[in-house]
Amino acid sequence: MESITTYMQHDHELIDGIAERASAAAAGGDSATLAREAAQFLQRLERHIEMEEHVLFPAFEQRTGMREAGPSVQMRAEHEQMRGILAQMRDAMKANDAPGYRSASRALFEILVPHNMKEEQMMYPMLDDAMGADGAALLADVKAMAIA
Repeated sequence: MESITTYMQHDHELIDGIAERASAAAAGGDSATLAREAAQFLQRLERHIEMEEHVLFPAFEQRTGMREAGPSVQMRAEHEQMRGILAQMRDAMKANDAPGYRSASRALFEILVPHNMKEEQMMYPMLDDAMGADGAALLADVKAMAIA
């Protein structure tokens, strides 16, 4: 049976692949590819954050009672840090500013890489454990968001 951990980790990997293609396009001056890949990256990362903040984290908090402190609170705080940088990336993309996009992307990944590690090594396994048999239904809700 697929777990929340394996599904969300796979989503991280897919999003990272899109980010790599956007970065390569920015470095190579390929503005058409940068526009396409950056738009897809931003959309996918924002959807991933929505899946966590609207489905996974509330379920975890309800199940564990960790609403004021705990891993989901920290993950949300890091998402908030990312949002400003995502806006910078979007602005650079619209202005066809590849150096600006690359700079913002580097800043994002300084937060995103350790963030994803914490989710994969701590948050998601804790969520799988807390949800038990109810995890399958929660994962179905997440998957429905992914294709919506």
